[in-house]
This record gives sequence, C-alpha cells and structure tokens, in this order.
Amino acid sequence: MSKVLEEETALTREADGRYVREVGPGPFWGVVTPHGGFLMALAMHAMMREVDDAARRPRVLSQHFLGSVKPGPLVIDVTVERVGRGVTSVSARLSSNDRLVGLATALFSLDAEGPDFLDEPMPEVVGPDEPDTEMLGFFVATVHDQFEFHRRFGDGGRALPCEGGGWVKSRHPGAWDARDARVASDVWVPPIIRHPDRVCATPSLHHVVHFGPDVAGDEATPILVHHKLTNGGAGLTDESIRLWAEDGRMLMSARQLRTVVAPEKALGRELDQNALDEAEKSHDEIRTDRD
Repeated sequence: MSKVLEEETALTREADGRYVREVGPGPFWGVVTPHGGFLMALAMHAMMREVDDAARRPRVLSQHFLGSVKPGPLVIDVTVERVGRGVTSVSARLSSNDRLVGLATALFSLDAEGPDFLDEPMPEVVGPDEPDTEMLGFFVATVHDQFEFHRRFGDGGRALPCEGGGWVKSRHPGAWDARDARVASDVWVPPIIRHPDRVCATPSLHHVVHFGPDVAGDEATPILVHHKLTNGGAGLTDESIRLWAEDGRMLMSARQLRTVVAPEKALGRELDQNALDEAEKSHDEIRTDRD
C-alpha cells in the first residue's frame, strides 16, 4: 500500500482482539474529525490482522458512524465471529475517549470457482491529465492534499442529476490495496454539494462496501471513482459509489447514507448566494496557496 497510508494505519495490538492508535490532525484528517474512509481503512486493517490469513481477502465492509472521533487514542476491539471453510465473519467496535463511535462488520473469503463477468464496465472517459485544483470549493480538508483529482463526471455548478467523480491519484504513490481504494472511494466531494438545494455538511451515518475480486494495483495505476446521488428526504441522502482500476477492473461498489446540514445551521448565520460564492472563492485561494 502507499507508504503514507501504511504509516497512518499502523496499529498496536494491546491484547487479543484489541488494537490502538493515536489519531489527530494529520494527512487523513477531515474538517473536524478523521476522514470517514480513513476510519474504515483503520477498522479493516484491524480486522485483517485479527483474521491473519492473506488467502482470505476482504469482500464486504459495513460501518456505522456513531459519533465524532476526537484527537487521542482510537481503540478498535475486533471479534472473529465465525470461521467457516471458505468465509470468515468479523466485527469491530471503535471507541474514542471511552465513547463508542463506530460499529463495523466484514466478510473475508477464499477465492473459489464461479462465473467471471462484469456487467457494469468502466465508463469511457479520457485518462488523467492536468489535475483539477478548483473542484473542492470550500470543502477542502487536509485529506484532500494527499491526492490529485481529475474530474470526469458532474460539473462545477449546481447540476442535476447529482453526480461527481473522476480519476484519483495519490501524491505519495506506491503499490495499493483495498485500504487505499477504500480511502480513494470516499475522498471525492459528495455530489449533494451540486444540488440546487445546497447543503454545507454531509456527515456519514452508514457506509457499506462490496469489494471486487482483485483490489490491488501498482503505483502507476490511477483509480476512477463515480458518485451518484440516488435519493434524499427526511434529512438524509443515499448515494451510490463505484470504483474502477485503469485496466477496467471494478474495485468496489458501495452505498453511503448521509445526514445533511444546511449552510445556515452549520455556520450559525443566514447566508445568501453572494456569501456562498465568496466562501468558495476564499477557499479556492487557500487551495491555490497549498498547491
């Protein structure tokens, strides 16, 4: 996996099934908490270590986000629920400051005989070229500095249908695995941001991932991600996510349930369109300075 993510997902095994890591502002930090895809990568790494069988590869990862992770020790308690002839079932509980903040389950399995097909092939898009430095708008976070973004889906305005995505390339390349793909799939700005009824924050409540049969690549292989908003209501949005390798392999398909927060509520004051445009302009300048 990429060297930076390998270092940032390193875990200390304190006891049977218990893994600990200090977390705080760093390469995979979001706005006020660690990036959700990074937290899922940490949970998966802990479960992979507890399974301790490279032949049993991760196939499904499901995680509920119950609360914000604060700077300090993150504790991951892993339970191997069942080991079958071909499938291992695992669960994990994530705690921050003695408070339960996440629940995760996963399935690991051996390769087996079966049909080999892909009924949802990679869309035909132009390969990565010059990175898009403006797509983040005012949703820029530290985690975004770890990647280059090459937009191929959606646009910069408020458009329907709400979709987004493109090529994602690490700024710290290295051979990558399911943990890198897990982070890359969640690092794109959520498509709800392009919706005419704009929101300011979209915390994740639940994220489930089905991995493809081969989730690995070398450092020269970029990843194509596509997000599409499927429906919304009652303060929630449902979004589908697809990820492909440059050679056409589907790396994962996922669904994410988010809660939405209007700009006025998130920022504590009324905002008109001019104020939103100014906020985006200001953060674009910050982004340019970082580049």
